[in-house]
Parts: sequence; structure tokens; C-alpha cells
Amino acid sequence: MKNIFHTIRSGYRGYTKTQKICCWIIGINLFIALFADVLANDKPLFCICDGHWYFPAFNINTHNSNLDFNSNQCTYKIHTILPWGAGSIDAGSSGYTPPGHRAGHHIHWLGTDALGRDVFAGMIYGTRYAWIIGILSTLIAAIPGVFIGMMIGYWKNDRLRWTWGQLIAMIFWVLILFYEWTALSWIMPSKYSIILSIGILLVWYFIGRYIWKWTSSIGKRIRIPLDGMIMRGIDLFESFPKLLLLMALMIVVTRPSILVLSILIAVIEWTLFAQIARGETIKESVNNYVLAAQNINIPWYTILIKHIWPNIKRSLLVTAVFTFSASVLLEASLSFIGLGLKLEQVTWGSLMNEGRNYLPGWWLYVFPGLAIFSLLFALNWLFIIKSKSDNAIQTFS
Repeated sequence: MKNIFHTIRSGYRGYTKTQKICCWIIGINLFIALFADVLANDKPLFCICDGHWYFPAFNINTHNSNLDFNSNQCTYKIHTILPWGAGSIDAGSSGYTPPGHRAGHHIHWLGTDALGRDVFAGMIYGTRYAWIIGILSTLIAAIPGVFIGMMIGYWKNDRLRWTWGQLIAMIFWVLILFYEWTALSWIMPSKYSIILSIGILLVWYFIGRYIWKWTSSIGKRIRIPLDGMIMRGIDLFESFPKLLLLMALMIVVTRPSILVLSILIAVIEWTLFAQIARGETIKESVNNYVLAAQNINIPWYTILIKHIWPNIKRSLLVTAVFTFSASVLLEASLSFIGLGLKLEQVTWGSLMNEGRNYLPGWWLYVFPGLAIFSLLFALNWLFIIKSKSDNAIQTFS
């Protein structure tokens, strides 16, 4: 742990002034996302009621969960920095009050919306939703994208050879697996769908291994153009505009949860991981250490995991940052047109949607717009542009 902090500190010292500013922007965003409940909440951080201690903002209420923390039962209270949550309504400040509006002993620093919800509190919780959706969608997109990209980059169009029996068995295996998963998912409750999918995969995995060995001697071996087939499919998929495709996927769900929205975004973002992983794997597969591993009959999956992956993960990290930025922008775009998260979940895009309904309320779209711009600018400048400059330096040196 000490070495990690030393590496981070030494790296930070080598940054330019612009890169240090970007680090601060990202750090502040991450801090706000982690401690949103502590920064803005209509419940106090700590209070003493009837001789008992409570921590309402952290949902640690051991004695009476139905206690009204705004009542006079509490003799001592410590409030958060902002005494409003993202969904808290201040009836006296409804109707688009501008920044600096005073409400009793408190001030709405960034104004309110039509219902009287504090914009500053909405910005804080919007930061949390942006980071959660960005990280979740990036992870969900990276798993299949990197796996498919490394596979087709290693096997290419001429290295994978199956018999006719194996090819027919694989087609039937995929069709039966898809049929069972879709048919049983209609019968089983949705909360068991993940367990059901894992169970079906395990059962058909062991059945498939037996069938695969049995069909390995049936028919002549043929070349499988794996790279060409998958890449043509990716090209066809990428020919559709991402936002329009995401809007089409949103038709099947109304006001999705954070997890569902992250999955939908990952569905249209995984192709970038596949393309980058494929290109990097092709570049590494012609190096001597890979050829030597192949000559001594090391299994292909060992070559991918232990030899190729360590050399391509840096490029994929830059891809992950780019995907995170794209996910944040896509979520804001969906919320801006009214197709985002549930109404009670305030995001940067939903605040800008409020500003669209009331154009004089400049604070409803200026502050969320600045938040989106600053975060995406900091991420792109610190990771993507710096990575390109480092690669250029290594090339010329």
C-alpha cells in the first residue's frame, strides 16, 4: 500500500499544471459521488432523541425507524452541509427560484426547480448516478468485448479449424441454448433469471464437451473465418447511430433502474473493447514470445491470459476511460429527452431537461452542463491525450 501511494505521488508531481487540475476535478467528482448522503440530506447526520443516538443520514436507526427527525423529540442534531436531499421539496421556494435564494435560515446556492427541489443537491446526487452508471456500464461492456476481441485477434481467419460434425454440433448447441434460455425465462420469475442462465450454461457446457469430442472425427476439417464473421457483424452493428439504437432498446423498458440502464448502454459500447482488444492481440501475436509459446504447445488460453493480456491492458484502460465518458454522456442525453432513470432519481440530464421546460432558468442547464463538460474534459485530457503523447514519445525514441 505504501508503494502504491508513493507511485501515485511521484506520478502526480510529474504532471503539468493542466493535468493536476484534471486530477483535482476527477478527485472532487469521486468524493462527491462517494459521500453524497453526507453532503446533501434532509435527515441529520447525527441526533439524540429520547436518550438514544441516531445516524439518520447513514440509515442507522437502531431503535425506532419511524421516528420523525424533524420533530421536537430530538434534543441535539448535526445537519449535513445542505439540509435537502435530491428529492426534498421546499414549498416556499417552488417556481424556479434563482441561485442565492434564501429559505429561512438556509440558502439555495444554485436555485431550485419548478417543484422547489434544490439544484445543488440534485447536482450532488447526479454526480453519484453518473459515476455508478459509467463504471457499471464500462465493466459490463468490457467483459464480453475484451474476451471476443482477444479470441478473434488470436485465431484470425485461418487458425481455427473444425470438422463438419463440430460445426453442425456448435450451431445446434447455440440454438438449443438460446431456445431454453428464452423459453424458461418466460416461466421463471425475473429474480431467478441470472441463476437460471448460469445453470443452463453449466449443464450445456458439460454436454457440449462430450458432443465436441464425439464429433471431432466426423467429416473433413474446414477453416472457420472467425475474425471476418465477427468483424462484419460488428461493422453492421456500428452502422446504426448509438443514441438512436439505445432509444430503440429503451422501448422495451419504461424508466429503467440503474442496473438495467447500465446494461443497455453496455450493449452498444462493447464493440469498442472488441475492436481495440482484437488489434492489440494481432499486434502481440506475431512477437517472438508468443511464437515460442505456441511452439512448445502451451494452451491458447494460457497464452492469452498470461502472455498477451499483460501487454495490452494499458490500451484497454484508455478504452475503458473513453467508454466511461461515453456512458456518462449517453445517460445525460437520455435523461435530457425524458427517457432516463426514474423521476425521483435526479441526474445531470434530468436537471437540463427541467431547464428546457423553462428557458429563463439558466441555472438548470448551465451548472449541469459545466459538470458534464468538466468531468469529460478532465478524463479525456488526463488519460486519453496523455496516453497518445506517451505513445508518440516512445515511437520517436
